Amino acid sequence: MAVATFDTLKFANTLKAAGVPDKQAEAQAVAFAEVIQINLKDLVTKDDLDVVSKEIKQEVKDAEQRVNTKIDNGLNDVKVQFAAMKGEMVLIRWMLGLLVGGVATLVIRTIFFRGAL
Repeated sequence: MAVATFDTLKFANTLKAAGVPDKQAEAQAVAFAEVIQINLKDLVTKDDLDVVSKEIKQEVKDAEQRVNTKIDNGLNDVKVQFAAMKGEMVLIRWMLGLLVGGVATLVIRTIFFRGAL
């Protein structure tokens, strides 16, 4: 972490040159240096941002993985339902074919063999 320095002597001399009394200029320089030092402790560093960035990337990756898992599970459910529906459709076709065949047999029998029985 880069350390910011504050030149209290230069600051006090600048104040003195502007007409501020010596003791007041020196007191202001010391007070200002303390304020700067306290505030620098709360600054975010590049390392802090890198850590947060890595955490966010990991959270996004985890969320993406959870979404992909849910999508895959949903697709598997759809495939299972589709297979069940396909089996039901085959059964319905067979039943309809037998029904049409039975009705056709009855119609043909009625038309062609009316008096045979």
